Amino acid sequence: MKMDRYVEQLIEDIRNSESKADSRISEIVEYVDYFDYLPLEEDSNLHGVKLSDLVDIDRIFFPDRLLLNDNHITMLVNAIDKLWKAYGLNPVFPDELPDNIKYCQFRNYLNQVVYPVKGKMVDIELCDYLPHQCPFGEWCPVAEKVSNRNMTA
Repeated sequence: MKMDRYVEQLIEDIRNSESKADSRISEIVEYVDYFDYLPLEEDSNLHGVKLSDLVDIDRIFFPDRLLLNDNHITMLVNAIDKLWKAYGLNPVFPDELPDNIKYCQFRNYLNQVVYPVKGKMVDIELCDYLPHQCPFGEWCPVAEKVSNRNMTA
């Protein structure tokens, strides 16, 4: 019951962030445009922004998958997908990837640097692992299908 309310509040925070997407993207673009006029520095993150900073929700607020039931995970995956798209980020997953793995990928990606472009959609590949490198190993039906295809080829 407590987790139900927590997930509801997290989804409220996600929707609140979604409503601020246009203004946040504008802030980021203006910030990046300012630094385009400065000499290049070694910091490769200068022109990007950490996803959790962009959406203003830190990874720590997203519970571990094991604390959530299937309904929580599905609701969060749908909300996060809409959030990303509001910020011009298109998460790319294989069709058959289950929501529990999508949730883990979304959660893990919050610490990554993204490069949003105002008025455009940027594809973010979230499942590009070779089967033997997949962090979800035996739990991932996609890795299993790819392995089976490679064995029959």
